[in-house]
Amino acid sequence: MNMQRMIRKGCWAAACLVGTFAESLAAEPALPRYTLEDGLRIGLKQSSAILKAHEDVRIAETRITQVRSAVLPHLSAGAGYTRLGEVSAFDFDGERVEMGRLDNYSADAEISQLLYSGGSVQAGLKAARVYRDMARFRLEQVAHDLARDIRTGFTDILLAQAAVKVQEESVAQIEDLVRQAEARVKKGTAPEFDLLSARVRLANEMPVLIRARKDLELAKAAFRNLIQLEDGPFEVAGELEYRPEKKALADWQAAGRRDRPELLYQQRAIDLARLGIRAEQGTLQPQVRAHAAYQGLNPESGTAEDAWDWGWNAGVTLDWDLFDGGLRRAVILEKNLELAKSRADLDILQRNVELEIQQQHLELATADETVAASRETVALAEKSLAIALARYETGLSTYLEYAAAQLSVSTARLTWLTALRDHMNALARLECASGLGPDLAKDDAR
Repeated sequence: MNMQRMIRKGCWAAACLVGTFAESLAAEPALPRYTLEDGLRIGLKQSSAILKAHEDVRIAETRITQVRSAVLPHLSAGAGYTRLGEVSAFDFDGERVEMGRLDNYSADAEISQLLYSGGSVQAGLKAARVYRDMARFRLEQVAHDLARDIRTGFTDILLAQAAVKVQEESVAQIEDLVRQAEARVKKGTAPEFDLLSARVRLANEMPVLIRARKDLELAKAAFRNLIQLEDGPFEVAGELEYRPEKKALADWQAAGRRDRPELLYQQRAIDLARLGIRAEQGTLQPQVRAHAAYQGLNPESGTAEDAWDWGWNAGVTLDWDLFDGGLRRAVILEKNLELAKSRADLDILQRNVELEIQQQHLELATADETVAASRETVALAEKSLAIALARYETGLSTYLEYAAAQLSVSTARLTWLTALRDHMNALARLECASGLGPDLAKDDAR
């Protein structure tokens, strides 16, 4: 008897273990979940546009090394070997005397140093550093634009999720209403028209829910492509929220004039054009270079020496192109005209930046007003729905009145959620337009 009881307990334990194992296998793995900070970190790390901008910075840094090489000493070494087909010779006192060797060797080393170039090399070195700064500002611009797009893409997902939730709640309420109408029709306490109306309303709401789910998938697909996530479903963690911003328009515009990467880039472009003029003016001056060499040749045939013949030389050379038909002066004039164009471009860009900031500031103010108005509308619509439901349940109103109140609630909630999304996106665009963006140094350290 005890043995049978032990066997039954063992079978029961085994069954529980198998059931637990089966449940663990059947359980779906948790989907990856990303916050806005995760999206920014991933996007700023692996976006192709960011990687390309980083490469441009590295290329600019190599140009500094290339230009710097012109002001450093240049050391070269060489060696040669020549095999002659025959050696010149003559007869002297009955003997043949050869003038040279069949195998001839040589070796040399030379060092040269640029002493003066009219300032062209120094201007070129400064220009290379300015070009590096321009590449860094371009990197900041790409990072700012990407961060703005990630923030707006993330809030688009949050709005799509909220819209799906609103539509699901609406469908659930209508389904509950259909069940109530069916029960009332069976009892004879409600007309069949109410049941038909409820079913029609349910049929009309289902396509809206399907479209909301499709919009959510599209928003996620766009976000995945933006930060280059791997294929597969994922979730986002966050919520639409209202963050009031009371900074004056003049303060936003002042920040944009000071920190906008495009403006800083254009200012460096002006510096680059000015240095280009200075480098070209240097070509009108002479170039002075010092050099020294050490050479060795193998001894000639017929000599008593076995050691190589070594010697050195040193000197200074001056190169001065005195007349080129006016080519260099024409190039200088062209570069001055380009400098004037760069200054005009900077003025136009400053005006456009200020206008963009003003537009985004107005968008933010409009979104703020819509958030405040729609929040009150939601409260009124919900109160109206509660009254309509109570009237319908007590038979004091028709289903149409209740359905209209329910539609008003869904519309008010979506309007409020959309206003929150617009507020967050307008703030993201305004901050980007004013030169606010991620700290690339901190991101690189992470």
